[in-house]
Amino acid sequence: MLKTKISQGPWTRVRPLQRDEMDLYTEAGMTVGEITWGRFRNNLGKVMAYLPRMVQTEVEYCNTFIFDPPTFRGDVQEAGFVDRCLKELVISRTSLYNRCRYSVTHHAYIGWSTWSAAGRADEAHAKYLHLHEHDQHPEVYSERERVVLDYTVLVCGDPHRVTDEQFATLRRVLREDNRKDERLAAFSEEEMGRHVDSQIVELTWLMGHFCLLNRWFTVLQVPDEGAEDEVNFLAVYEQVVPEDIRRRNDRLLGDDF
Repeated sequence: MLKTKISQGPWTRVRPLQRDEMDLYTEAGMTVGEITWGRFRNNLGKVMAYLPRMVQTEVEYCNTFIFDPPTFRGDVQEAGFVDRCLKELVISRTSLYNRCRYSVTHHAYIGWSTWSAAGRADEAHAKYLHLHEHDQHPEVYSERERVVLDYTVLVCGDPHRVTDEQFATLRRVLREDNRKDERLAAFSEEEMGRHVDSQIVELTWLMGHFCLLNRWFTVLQVPDEGAEDEVNFLAVYEQVVPEDIRRRNDRLLGDDF
């Protein structure tokens, strides 16, 4: 059987594998990721395919703390303790702090799409535009967002700098915000404390995962998908993400990965 030549854009340190270079089981794992995450053929999966077992387990692993909505097994909540809009702010704040091109561009698109789908695009514009210096624009963010983003910067920079007082503030603000949620308002103090701890564990894991992923993308110089690739992500990025946010990203990233 003749193999179809697949289009591939430029790369630097590690060449993204193409699907006709993988065994079928590895390709199937990568395809599950593509289908689950918007049917987008991406260089994340193509570089990760050098570790086939990683590709096979990545979707279920990541969904548990990034994409899953509130998920229950009977009365036990298993995932989705923090809403997706806040998670996307945390992901982009982490990636902007680490100056990681692939995560900054891709989650600018994912984040903007998430906020837009929630009917909050107008609100999102200022939040994303000022996210790299969120502490200088406190009026743009809710108290919960400010406290979580402050915590994000500390975790990314030096987690030893997180004080007991700051941790207590994070816990208090999450608790107060949760009381506004009809689903959580009836929780006892003990139940609410457990829920808040679940939120903090979920958020902190999210920050740690993206610090890892940011470093992986950067040192391997994983490229954005462009016109020469199977799917032109950059064209979609330019269509969806507002121009001033894209300009800010370019200014912050320069020519770096």
